[in-house]
Amino acid sequence: MKHALLILLAGLALAGCGKGSSTAGKGGGSSVDVGGSGFALGVGLKGSGRVQSTPAGIDCGGQCSATFPAATIVTLNATPDSGQTFAGWAGDCSGTASCTLTMDRAHAVTAVFQPAGSASVPLLVTRSGAGSGSVSSSPAGIDCGSSCTADFPDGSTVTLTATPAPGSAFTGFSGDCSSNPCTLSMTQVRRVTATFATLPPAAPTGQWLGGDMHVHTDHSADGSLPRQTLSQGAIGNVSVADQIGEAERGGAQWLPITDHRTYDQHYDPLWESSKLILIPGEEANGSPHCTVHGAVDMIDQGSAPDGSPEFRSVQQSIWSAHAQDATFVIAHPDDGELNDDGTPNGRANAVGMDSMEGWNRGSNIEAELTYAENRWNHGFRFGINGGSDDHFRELWGISSPGTPRTLVFASDYRERAILQAQRAGRFSLHLRPTDPTVTLEADFQNDGIFEAIGGDEVFVPAGTAGTLRIHVTNGLLTTVSLYQAPGASSPAIFTAQPASLDETYTVPVTAPAAPTWYRVEVRGFGEPAFVDTNALKSFDIALILQQAQQVLGNQLKAVAAPIFVSQAPVDPVAEIPIPADIGVDDGAQILLGDAGRWTGFAALADSAFGTHVVAETHGPGTTQIVYTRRSGSTQTAPLILSGGSAFARFPKIAASGANVWVVWEDERGGQMPRRKAIYLRQSVDGGTTWLPEVLLRSVPGRAEHPVVAALPSGKAVVAWQEIQSGLPFDVWAQVIGSDTAPINVSGSGKSFGAATPLDTRSAVYPASVWPTLAVADDGRIALGWQDNRGDIDPLFTGHLGTADGTVPDDWQILVATRTTDTWNAAVPLGATDRADRHPALAFGADGRLVAAWDSKPLEAAGPNLSVLAATSRDGGASFAAPVLIGGSATAFAQRPALTRGADGRPVLAWFDNRSSDWRWRVMTARQADDASWSGGSLIASRGINTWPALSGEQLAFSSTRNAQRLQRDVTQQIALMPLPR
Repeated sequence: MKHALLILLAGLALAGCGKGSSTAGKGGGSSVDVGGSGFALGVGLKGSGRVQSTPAGIDCGGQCSATFPAATIVTLNATPDSGQTFAGWAGDCSGTASCTLTMDRAHAVTAVFQPAGSASVPLLVTRSGAGSGSVSSSPAGIDCGSSCTADFPDGSTVTLTATPAPGSAFTGFSGDCSSNPCTLSMTQVRRVTATFATLPPAAPTGQWLGGDMHVHTDHSADGSLPRQTLSQGAIGNVSVADQIGEAERGGAQWLPITDHRTYDQHYDPLWESSKLILIPGEEANGSPHCTVHGAVDMIDQGSAPDGSPEFRSVQQSIWSAHAQDATFVIAHPDDGELNDDGTPNGRANAVGMDSMEGWNRGSNIEAELTYAENRWNHGFRFGINGGSDDHFRELWGISSPGTPRTLVFASDYRERAILQAQRAGRFSLHLRPTDPTVTLEADFQNDGIFEAIGGDEVFVPAGTAGTLRIHVTNGLLTTVSLYQAPGASSPAIFTAQPASLDETYTVPVTAPAAPTWYRVEVRGFGEPAFVDTNALKSFDIALILQQAQQVLGNQLKAVAAPIFVSQAPVDPVAEIPIPADIGVDDGAQILLGDAGRWTGFAALADSAFGTHVVAETHGPGTTQIVYTRRSGSTQTAPLILSGGSAFARFPKIAASGANVWVVWEDERGGQMPRRKAIYLRQSVDGGTTWLPEVLLRSVPGRAEHPVVAALPSGKAVVAWQEIQSGLPFDVWAQVIGSDTAPINVSGSGKSFGAATPLDTRSAVYPASVWPTLAVADDGRIALGWQDNRGDIDPLFTGHLGTADGTVPDDWQILVATRTTDTWNAAVPLGATDRADRHPALAFGADGRLVAAWDSKPLEAAGPNLSVLAATSRDGGASFAAPVLIGGSATAFAQRPALTRGADGRPVLAWFDNRSSDWRWRVMTARQADDASWSGGSLIASRGINTWPALSGEQLAFSSTRNAQRLQRDVTQQIALMPLPR
């Protein structure tokens, strides 16, 4: 009976996350021949004409894509419209004759037409070879990638540059050019092919680092035993420091705090460790629950429009996370993505999740593993991770942070390397440090080099012989099983019983014609790997004991992520497909970022020298700040401004005359503890050369998210948010060259204090975060931020002693101004019944000050965000009532940016989900003299387009237009274009 009561207590404590029925059983069906239904052919048109196919399927202008059975030979014929000529094919065909393709893979072709007698000449670029990469041109026009054809003035000179993607090498140009860079005289139609080869495979290098993907504190609505068993208004007894300390004692090397639908735990001064790397985390979305790692703020889940599949909002959350290079994880899919009969429900169609919780301590792991196999069989490609889902200190020892222990194979012991390993799905799981561990590797080159590890994809021809290598430690008295698709519903293809504490097995395999996967697990007698919370919640002691007797002899001890093997990259075959991308060529030019790498968080500033652009770019285990300048069609080579640092993030830029300032946050001292500092770098010759960097602010805490603006005096003002032990986040500002020290602008009037011993939620640390700056022509400075000092219990979800449920804080926008050396009292904007966040500011030429922000009701998941704007005619002393921007109260709009347009009036940009193909796309609006706003103008770009930045009449944004897949391709680049008029 004591054992049953112990399991019962464990079950009550493990019932976090509002888990429901776990009735899924074995199954998973048979392997699906992904691609067996055929391959897609997409045709693009440049100029005016028509393309038709034999056999029928393509008739473009109207029907420009079709799926043809594998091995079908398709012929495309191009017919120019009256007054046009056919200049040739680009993409997977070249020349001017008919285009003939064998449908052994997906193909994309562009037909190029031009006016007869045109003064411009087409340049057609084709990429070939087994590798991948991009080709760009100077002057701008070619970005191939996505834009592989462009017209250039007759007689002009064009230079092409090829850049290989990671894992590939550029082997040369052919056609009308053979050198790199390739210089062409555009006296006639030019055709160039860039060939990329794959690099020889190498064994992955890195180290296994242990942590936990799913941990809660009292920042969650049900984050402690009193709150989950009594009411949400009860006391809390699990602080951030409690969970971090327990993870440290258990030997964890990294840890996220994934509280329910909130990011506020990271604004707690207790978010601090000198023994492990703390990674930002959140349990996002209402259904299904998901954990997000490495995001910069809460991932808001909106509502799908009427008539849309229920997973549309989940899909958009995935894209929103990836726009920040964050990892998106499906949590306990047995509660959220399974029907009562164990089959995947509609929410399981979302594409792009990086991993799935295959081992949640309080869930049915058998159902979770079966779910994973089902999705892999349908072409989904993700790893499996583990999470304690721990809410309660009362169960430490049974379900402590790190139980189960999630190992990631990371290139370095850094936050970015850990996140990159998560996105690659490189996981191995076991219950405790003393339990068995298992890893899986593959060699399909037959050279003795095991080039793939669990989580990786291997692309080889059908029939290729390979070797799998399994390594098991501490595996005595266990059984090792290797499964191939369709999975555990079929017998294992290899089993073994380790005879020592360290065993290695090699298993010969042959790549089949259909995509497949292999995974390995270790099972044996011992501690339950999970507790069926359904039985425990019903207090059915007999059922509890029956289940314990049945499963104690076949407990999961360790499991590794699968290795996927196919002839070419595989796309998911979902029960409900995601709509095809309806984006078009928006005329934007890719300025920064390479294929296969993530670049984002752009900022820009105009000056007489051109448009200055900075962004954050991610390499293996690194984050760096990169700069370029664009003037007309000329662009400077990208320059790393952050030197040799691997931790530089979140750049901002300002320019005036020949002066250019760039600021960013950095962690030069490492990440244990997190000690972010503010750095500044200046150019005095328009960005041609740069002075040495300056450490502007370093504190025994975190100084982060800097912003910068240029003053008419030729100086710059910098602001940032910072926190130290025992203090709340505040916004600080300094005019460089005038202020002898930074000034705390947001601290006045705040009350704060630590928690009482009996209630961790009694802490009061109002946060002032996400600063933004604007400067008027007369030198007035406006500084805005989001602030939650008016909330009933700042930073905590639910209301202490008064209410149940999970709600975001009552964030409001505060704006302070400065005309001399003194900051005026801040003016609040927003509403007390809404979360008003992420402000932007701009002055008009007439002195008006506009503030914009995104806003939603005080609900954690479901309501869409709207962009609001308010105008001040008295320099920021007061503001008119805010108005809705964009013309739709139902669309999801977020992250506004503001600038002054060429006519002196404010211009606004944000990203929005109203497009019928679900993609995030940038929208813009302009303000009139009477402070009214134009209707939102949607820029129908290809790909996922987010995080806009503005300066003058220039717009930059993050874009995935050159990503080749919706899953497993991290390619994101910075695009630049003129603002729509």
